[in-house]
Amino acid sequence: MGKGIVKRLFKGDKVIWMVITVLFALSFIEVFSATSTLAYKGDNYWQPISMHVTFMLVGVVAAWIVHNMPMSWLKNLATAGYWIGIIFLVWAMVDGVSINGETRWVRLFGINIQSSEVARLGLIMLIAKLLSDGQTEDGTSSEVLKKVLIATGLVCSLIITSNLSTVILICFTTYLMLFIGKIPGKQMWKLTGACAVAGTVALGAIMLTPASLVEGTPLDRMITWRNRITRSIDPASAEKDQNGGNEQRMHANIAIASSNVIFGKGPGNSEQRDFLPQAFSDFIYAIIIEELGLIIGGVGVILLYLILLYHTGQIAKDCDDPYAAFLIIGAALMIVIQAMAHMSISVGVGPVTGQPLPLVSRGGTSLVINCVYIGMILSV
Repeated sequence: MGKGIVKRLFKGDKVIWMVITVLFALSFIEVFSATSTLAYKGDNYWQPISMHVTFMLVGVVAAWIVHNMPMSWLKNLATAGYWIGIIFLVWAMVDGVSINGETRWVRLFGINIQSSEVARLGLIMLIAKLLSDGQTEDGTSSEVLKKVLIATGLVCSLIITSNLSTVILICFTTYLMLFIGKIPGKQMWKLTGACAVAGTVALGAIMLTPASLVEGTPLDRMITWRNRITRSIDPASAEKDQNGGNEQRMHANIAIASSNVIFGKGPGNSEQRDFLPQAFSDFIYAIIIEELGLIIGGVGVILLYLILLYHTGQIAKDCDDPYAAFLIIGAALMIVIQAMAHMSISVGVGPVTGQPLPLVSRGGTSLVINCVYIGMILSV
């Protein structure tokens, strides 16, 4: 009887449950280790990890609620979820909360909520709805692409000045969803070409626009973007950068280089966590490798996310409901693409951004929203 109740309460793919359990266990161990500096500076030694565990529990409850929710409810909430995300983005621009010099949060009932995370969730739900509603006997309707691009463009336009990396992740995820959604080939080729041209023009504008033209304007983030791109290409240039150097990347590289192939230094024995300002968030993958080794920590974490993506794909393949299939593929892509971006940056590939490692890094809104994605996957 007990097993029957557990099966009813915790439905879904057992492998995905296992992956999430391992990621959460890893998150607890590594965040506890990486927040040692915060604990030392604070009055309460347990406060950093206790807050993280609280968000983990909230995330588990959110995942459980969503994974027991009928898929028809999620589809009916898609449009509303999208516009709630837009409202949060506008709210953050008009009266947002600034954390670490960035105004990306809104305060609701005394809790800081990252508006872009809410918007990403709503956008994924809406794109899945548009793709499923646009399915015909001859494939996906040609009108779907226009609707998806408008919805995605509105979200990205409200995020881009404060968080370019999130915009890139959203665009890449949207592109893959359109490809999987069987948008007509001619349209996809045009979209691919347009993206290539837009990306080239944007990169040229970032690298060539004089700083004097954008200083003091909403586009002054271009200076930061250019510095980050320059550092990623030529780390030595950080020494000449008046806005700061490559300290984060340097200490992340030391953390990885000082580890060993298999076992690492052991949980809690990181040395670079005390020098990395965001060791518990933006560079936690480097700490994982330092403490658990290149094979167990580095390769092991990559495999966990790939297993999550593979099993989600298998679930979507066997799913009869187009909306459910597109929704869970979008959710898995959002998690895995962000994870790969975080890990690439942590090992020195690409400009430094503020992308946490999904389901592992310390965080509030990001952790809970990623748990909602998992709940969606398990609901199918």
